[in-house]
Amino acid sequence: MDRPSYGYSAEDPTGGDAAQPQGQPVCPRHPDRVSYVRCKRCDRPACPDCQRPTSVGVLCVDCDRELSRQQASTRPRNAMGASAGDRRPLVTYTVIGLCVALFAGQAISGGIVEQLLIFAPFRALAYPWTFLTAGFLHGGVMHLLLNMYALWIIGQYLEKTLGHVRFAAIYLTSILAGHTAVMLFTDATSQAWYSGTLGASGGIFGLFAALFIVNRRLGGQTAQVAVLIGLNLVITFLFPNISWQGHLGGLVMGAALTAGMFALRPKVSPGADRQALARRSAIAHAAVIAAGVLVCVALVAMRVLMVTGG
Repeated sequence: MDRPSYGYSAEDPTGGDAAQPQGQPVCPRHPDRVSYVRCKRCDRPACPDCQRPTSVGVLCVDCDRELSRQQASTRPRNAMGASAGDRRPLVTYTVIGLCVALFAGQAISGGIVEQLLIFAPFRALAYPWTFLTAGFLHGGVMHLLLNMYALWIIGQYLEKTLGHVRFAAIYLTSILAGHTAVMLFTDATSQAWYSGTLGASGGIFGLFAALFIVNRRLGGQTAQVAVLIGLNLVITFLFPNISWQGHLGGLVMGAALTAGMFALRPKVSPGADRQALARRSAIAHAAVIAAGVLVCVALVAMRVLMVTGG
């Protein structure tokens, strides 16, 4: 009877005893093991260590991996080429929850929470975490409600489009950039240098910019987003006690990061390994975020040298 050329032990040409019964099916990965169980896809013998049970029968480890790669390449992808994954806006929920929890902490702590987490240029180096934590504090109920409403509206769409990690990175780096701008453009001889800055507005302005670029690159509506940004900038400069530096810093950083991510997004060609492209995209986008953070660190260091030197 004819047999496949693979999966069988060779006949012993010397006629001596072999460690393995001759002419019997053996596992290609473990030639010393006889196996009468065959892969449903490639028909090769597979020993127990190489068998992968599935709903359609047993597959060998190689076919199981190949099918997993094929399935991964056909999964839905977001705008940045990453797997869509869980499409619930989990980061948006988390940020809103943290802001609400910290606002409650502000109300009941007698100012302790603000003292520990609020950003002020004069003590920025002594309390470096405030570059981020101040973005989760708010100055009143209306301040909190307006920011959380904006975050809720924008976050639900952007987080699904960019993915959880990229969305969170843009938001947090925009908050960092907003407070960096406050430090950079505040007169060190004025009272503002010693005043606290708080609120999620820097991160939200970063998301405004990200929304504009995402819609522009994906062919969506941009006019309404531009009007929204313009109106918020007008409010920023018309009303007192609003940190225009924080808003502009977040806006510029959000635009730069999102534009950089789109510019470095790998191009997909027919038959391309989408998983490999997704890994390249993740590395490139991590580099974009790291570059944004390093720019903020460099600007803060420059400002500190200018103040101490002056």
